[in-house]
Amino acid sequence: MDKKLKWVLYTFLTAFAFYWISNLLLWFPWSISESLGITLMLTVAPLLWVVAVYQCLIRYPDKQLFAASMLIGIIFLFVAAVLDYLFFGLIRNAMDDLYKMTTFYGYAFLLALPILEVSIIPKRIKMRYRKVQKQNFLFMLNIGLTALGILIIIIELNITL
Repeated sequence: MDKKLKWVLYTFLTAFAFYWISNLLLWFPWSISESLGITLMLTVAPLLWVVAVYQCLIRYPDKQLFAASMLIGIIFLFVAAVLDYLFFGLIRNAMDDLYKMTTFYGYAFLLALPILEVSIIPKRIKMRYRKVQKQNFLFMLNIGLTALGILIIIIELNITL
């Protein structure tokens, strides 16, 4: 498989995994208080996305990190918007809760974050280059499916704090 195609697929899978991890971590705080959920979404969740972007950047198989950062932003935004619509819109029937200003701030953050990381730590990213390997795919797939599975169990069993 072509290196760049493999990287693009890895980036989609990373976005999938971190989307579900983020939602899992925000589930209970948000169910206690919308304000608490929004606060954590704006403080803790960005740290997860910093890690996700970094994992994708260090695996980009070319020297054009700025191009990679723009592609990561687009992929992460696409995955987040589609999964938000499916999860909050169709599954939970909570469209009114979904499309608030904080959601759009989050989308803008996902677009800007990769460019910020490349601008702040380009040498570190280049020094840490790693090839995308089979275990990277399996790791992200396992994390994403585990977080999604736990969320499904929480929702189906109506588990609350």
